[in-house]
Amino acid sequence: MDEEETKALVIAHLPTATPEVVEAVSSYAQGWCAPAVLTTRVLAAAPPNAMAVRRYARADGRVADQVVSEVFSTLHPEERHLLLCLAAEETVSVATAAHLSHDSAAGEILARLEITGLLVMRTNETVDDAESEGATRFRIHPLLKEVVRRRLLRGGVDVARARATVARAVRIDIARGDGARAFERLVAVNEAEQAAELLAVEGVAMVMRGEGPQIATFVRQHPELVQDRPATWFPVALERWLDDDFEGALVWMDLMDHEDEDSAPQVGSLARACVRLMRARLGLESSSAAIDRGSHVLGAADHVHDAAVPQLLIELGSTQNWTGDLSGASAHLSRAVEWSRQRGHLAAAASATSHLALTQLMAGRERAAHQVATEALRLLDATSGTQPHFVDARASLVLMLSEMAGLTPPMRASGSRTTVPELPASDPCGRFWAWLASARIALVNGSPADAERVLTTPLAGPLPEASLPDHLFAEVMVEHALLAALASDRDTLRHVEMRLLTRHREAEASLARGLSSDLAGDRVGATEAFGLAADAEDPVHPSVRVFGLVCQAQLLDADGKHDAALDRLAEAVRATEVRGSAVPFRGWIRQGSPVGFLLRRLAQRGRRNGWLDELTSAIAGSPDASAHYAPTTATPRERSAGTALLVQPSLSPRERDVLNQLARGATYSDIAANLFVSENTVKTHVSSLYGKLAVSRRSDALAVARTMDLL
Repeated sequence: MDEEETKALVIAHLPTATPEVVEAVSSYAQGWCAPAVLTTRVLAAAPPNAMAVRRYARADGRVADQVVSEVFSTLHPEERHLLLCLAAEETVSVATAAHLSHDSAAGEILARLEITGLLVMRTNETVDDAESEGATRFRIHPLLKEVVRRRLLRGGVDVARARATVARAVRIDIARGDGARAFERLVAVNEAEQAAELLAVEGVAMVMRGEGPQIATFVRQHPELVQDRPATWFPVALERWLDDDFEGALVWMDLMDHEDEDSAPQVGSLARACVRLMRARLGLESSSAAIDRGSHVLGAADHVHDAAVPQLLIELGSTQNWTGDLSGASAHLSRAVEWSRQRGHLAAAASATSHLALTQLMAGRERAAHQVATEALRLLDATSGTQPHFVDARASLVLMLSEMAGLTPPMRASGSRTTVPELPASDPCGRFWAWLASARIALVNGSPADAERVLTTPLAGPLPEASLPDHLFAEVMVEHALLAALASDRDTLRHVEMRLLTRHREAEASLARGLSSDLAGDRVGATEAFGLAADAEDPVHPSVRVFGLVCQAQLLDADGKHDAALDRLAEAVRATEVRGSAVPFRGWIRQGSPVGFLLRRLAQRGRRNGWLDELTSAIAGSPDASAHYAPTTATPRERSAGTALLVQPSLSPRERDVLNQLARGATYSDIAANLFVSENTVKTHVSSLYGKLAVSRRSDALAVARTMDLL
C-alpha cells in the first residue's frame, strides 16, 4: 500500500482526523514515525461515537492490528490489566474498577490514563448504584473499548490474567446476590464457558431483568455451548418467546419435550409447566390441561428461590385471561408483580402488571384498569437496559379502551385517528381486544358500518368467533348488537340473540331481544326484555346489567312511569360509580326518553354524588347515540338496495354542505338561510347532487350517500 492509498484509508475511517493525524498515520504505516506519536494522535482524533468505532474496526486489518499492538506496548502492565478488565464498562466508578481488576490502585491508574489523554475522562454522570453514589466516575471512549476488544481476541498471558480476574469478581458478585452485570462482563472478556454456566443457573432471572438481547447474541455466537446444557434451553426459549420469535422459541421447547425429567432434570418442573402454557396460548395444547398442570406444579413444592416462579405466574394469569377465569388470573398476576418487584425484576413486574390491567378491563373495572396500565408504563420506564417487548403496547391498549369507556365524548370529529397497538400471537387475549378496539375507533370516528366491517373481518391469525371463550364471545356479540341497533338492523339482532342462546347466555340474549323490540316499536316487549337483562344473576358481559337498567329506565319514563324509571337509572349509576364506565348511558334505543334528560331529573330529585354529576355534565348536552348516528348510518334496506354507481361521485364543497343540510331534514328555505345563498341556488345544487347520485328524490339521495359513506 503506497502513501496516497494509506491516507485515503485513514480519511475514510477517521473523517474528523486533522491533516496532521492523517499524515502521522500514513507515516507510521510506511514505517516513518514512532508508535507513541501515532497512538496519541490517532486516539485523540476519533469522534466520540460508536459509528466511528465501527468504521475503525472495518479498517485495513494490518493498520488496525498494528495500532492495537502499539497502544498496548506503550502501556504499563497494570494499565493493560485494568483496561482489559473493564471491557464491558462504558462508565465506571473507582470502586467498581478496583473490584473488577482486583487492584486497589485502580483509581490512580484511571487518573493517570486521563492525564495522558488516552480517551479516559472523568464524568459527572449520576447512577442508581448506591455504592458508587457521589463517587468519581470515569468514561471509557468507544474507540478505546474497540482497541481492548481486539486485544482480548488476540489472547495472550495478560488476557488470560484479566479473564481470571473478572471471573473472580463475577463469582463474588453472584455470591452477594448482585449478578446484574455478571453475564455481560464474562462475555466481554470472552469467558464463554463460564458465561454458559451462568446462563444455565441465572438465565431466567437474566431474562426477567431485561438482559434478553445479550442472551440472544451469545446463543448466536456459541450455539454449541447452549446445546450441550439442557438447563439453558428454557431461558433461551423464554427470550425468543418474549421477543415474538415463536419459531425460534419452539425449537428450544421441542428440545425440552424430547428430554424427559429423568434424562434432563436440569430443566425443572416450573420450566416445563411454563412451556406447556406457552404452547397452549398458541393453540398447540389444551389450555385447561396446561393451567391445571401449572397450578399443580406451583403448589406442589417450595420454589422460593426459583426465578421461573414469576414467569409461571405470568403465563398462568395470561392464559386464564383468555379462558375467562379472571379471579384466578388476578390472583396469579398480582403474585407475579409482588414477587418480581421484591427481587428487583422490574421488566417482569411491568409485564405482569400489563396483563393485570387487561384482567381488570375484562372484569368491568375500567377505572382500575386505567390505573394499573399507567403503573405498568411507569415500571417500564424504570427498567434498566432493554425493555420487554409488547408491554407498552398492551398497557397502551388498556389505556385506550378504558378512556373510550369513560366520560370522553365518543362522537369525535370525522377524520380523527387513533392507532391500535399491535400485539403478538402469544397474547390472543390482547389481540382480541386490539381487534375490538379497531371497531370501537371506527364507531368513535362516526361510522357504525365501518365498525361492523371490522367485526366481520377475522382476527389476524384467525380466531373464529366459534372458538372464543364465553366471556369474549359475549363481548363481541354485544358489540354486534349495539351496532345493529344503530343501523336499525333487526335481522342481525335476531341472529345475535340466537347465537347467544346457543351458548346459554340468556342475559346477553335478552339485551339483543330488547334492542330488536325497540326497533319494532314494541315498547312492552322491549321493557320486559331489558328487565330480564337487568335482573340476570350471571351475565358474563360486565355491562349487560347496566345496559338493561338504562334502556328499561328510558322506556319506563316514556310510558309515564317516572319514579320507576329514575329508580332504575339510579341503580345503573350506583353500579358504574366505581367502574367509571359511561358507555351504557350513551342512549342506544329509539323509543325511550333521552338519557341526558333523565340524568338531569335524577340529579334534581335526590342525593347527589360525584359520579352522577360527572355523567350529567358529560352526557346531558349530547344527543343519544341512536339519534346521533341515525342521519349518517345506512339501514339494511339501503345497503341491500345498493347503488348503480360504479365510481365514487365527486361532490363539490357546496354540494357536500347541501347534502349535510338535507340529512338534517332542512327545507330549501332553511338551507338557503344557513348557507347565505338564494333558494334558486339551493335548487341548482340539489339538482346537480341528485344527478351525481343517480336519484330523483331526497330519501334516495340520503340512502345512496349513507351507503357510500358520503355522510
